[in-house]
Amino acid sequence: MTVPDAVREQYEALPYPPRDPAQELRQLRTTLPGQLKLASHVLWGGGTVLRPEFRALDAGCGTGDSAIFMAEQLRHCGGQVVGIDLSETSLAIASERAQRRGLENVRFIRGRIEDLPRLGIEPFNYIVSLGVLHHMADPLAGLAALKQVLRPDGGLSLMVYGEYGRTPIYHLQRLFALIAPPTLPTPQRLDIVKRTLNGLSSEHWASLGRSAFADEVKMHGDAGLFDLFLHAQDRAYTVPQIYDWLRSAGLDLLRFDVPILYEPALNLPGVAVEGLDGPTRQAVAELLHGRIKKHTFFACESLATVPAAPAWDDEAAIPDWLMHDASWLDNQIERRPQIDVFYEGMEFHCTLDGFRRNFLRLIDGKRSLGEILASLDARHRDLGRAELLKRWHLLYQSLTLFSLLGLFRGPFRDA
Repeated sequence: MTVPDAVREQYEALPYPPRDPAQELRQLRTTLPGQLKLASHVLWGGGTVLRPEFRALDAGCGTGDSAIFMAEQLRHCGGQVVGIDLSETSLAIASERAQRRGLENVRFIRGRIEDLPRLGIEPFNYIVSLGVLHHMADPLAGLAALKQVLRPDGGLSLMVYGEYGRTPIYHLQRLFALIAPPTLPTPQRLDIVKRTLNGLSSEHWASLGRSAFADEVKMHGDAGLFDLFLHAQDRAYTVPQIYDWLRSAGLDLLRFDVPILYEPALNLPGVAVEGLDGPTRQAVAELLHGRIKKHTFFACESLATVPAAPAWDDEAAIPDWLMHDASWLDNQIERRPQIDVFYEGMEFHCTLDGFRRNFLRLIDGKRSLGEILASLDARHRDLGRAELLKRWHLLYQSLTLFSLLGLFRGPFRDA
């Protein structure tokens, strides 16, 4: 059996991520790259993407999380989503999930990413591919195929594995290649994996690094376990390798989704990084952090074509939350002394004083920065406009490092 066939058979037997269409309406599964507000902020300078001609692709869509999330956001504007995957089982689940939601603006295609340029599909404004290209025999061929179906002014959001953060996983993959080989039935292989993990010494490297895989197993069960330790094709990247890979496909890395992970001074204050260029600083940050299991980032054909987002002091710009809903904001802003964010093993805390709390309460995706500041003038007469702007700047810098807040040229959604 070829490696591509083994990969396809894995996802036929164990669709990933495991989803039950009968439970679909209980929760909308969101993904960071599927958040079109974030894509708008990073790729199109805060311009609107909710328009009839907008087209998005979920390449290697699996059971459909990103495709369905994007289709929900585009539901009322006429924008279209396409999902492509090798697995019939996964696509059947994705299709049923979409049907239960009444989504008519998403369709699913069975096929290989490499074949996309030959399918006669209209090019896309935005392409998402999460955890897929690193499972291909030739990830560069897959990336090149995605570029061919991307509009010149379009952008991609990609996720590939991080080499250093998955060190315990690769240690165990080599072990299971010996004691749970593909010649054994899948249930037996999974049983060997479970018994081995439960019996590891507390001093074993993988026990010490259990955080690299514990959440995946907890959330996704056997499908997650197989994906972690028994996958037929799996490779990972360092930051320099990502830059080289994109460059080989004629693409530029625009930004990592959560920039704070790639700031060396925040991983270890005082580390000497003066004089290093951006990619080298990010490589240093990855090595300092040591536990980044996946790299999620935006890429485009040329950085020169990407419009800048509004400046932090552009009072006509509209501040808006990029990833969270009102309940999250209420819980964070009203009930806690600080905003707490946890991502890839890093904790981030933004202390909330009276000004910050009052400012964040006024963010609704409709008020401009100038309108918010005018409202705060009355509440904080002792500060003055210059001090208000200074404090807003510090707040915006903090929250954009975790991709929590963006600036837009108009309301992201009119309704």
